[in-house]
Parts: sequence; C-alpha cells; structure tokens
Amino acid sequence: SVGADVNQKLFRGFATTAAVREGRLDILETLIKAGASQPACEEALLEASCHAQAGCEKLLMSSDLIRPQIAVQALVAACCRGFVDVVETLIKCGVDASATNSMLLQSLKP
Repeated sequence: SVGADVNQKLFRGFATTAAVREGRLDILETLIKAGASQPACEEALLEASCHAQAGCEKLLMSSDLIRPQIAVQALVAACCRGFVDVVETLIKCGVDASATNSMLLQSLKP
C-alpha cells in the first residue's frame, strides 16, 4: 500500500488532531473520508473543544465515530473554557447537556 497512514499517532497526536489545532476543516474532512479511526476522531473532538473549533466539532459529530461519553467530555471542556459556540454546536449535534462526567464529579470532592 502506498501513501500515509491517516491513523498514525505522532508525538502531538493524530493527523486529525493537528488539522483541528490549525483550524483546517478541509483537511479534517479529507482525513475522515480517508478512513480516520474512532480514536483519531475522538481525540480531534476533544482538541476542537479546547481550541473553539465549532466547525470541526460539527464535522466530527456527523462522522458517527464519536462515543457519547467522549462527546460529553468535549462538552464539559468547552463549558470550562467558555466557548459558547462550541457548546451550542455540540448540543445541536445531540450531546446530552444533562449528562454527568467523571471530571465534574471529581471536582466536587474537597
């Protein structure tokens, strides 16, 4: 087989993560179409929540490669950073705004 492995993880994450970090929706779409894996897409979703990339969030959520618990984790990350557009996008994509997250439960402990 010739070509790059879209699912190879490098020191700063997957190629999907790098595309999100740089705000390259076009490249992210190409990587998803080329067979980006569930772990690659989930890591990219979490990265998008940390970098206010609502467009990337929408594309990743429409890929059907994101597990519900990861989507909730992304929602929590966006809420913690005050990224309203990302929060709204995730909720519009069906993320349960009333779901619990272990990170939130841990923050309640003294």
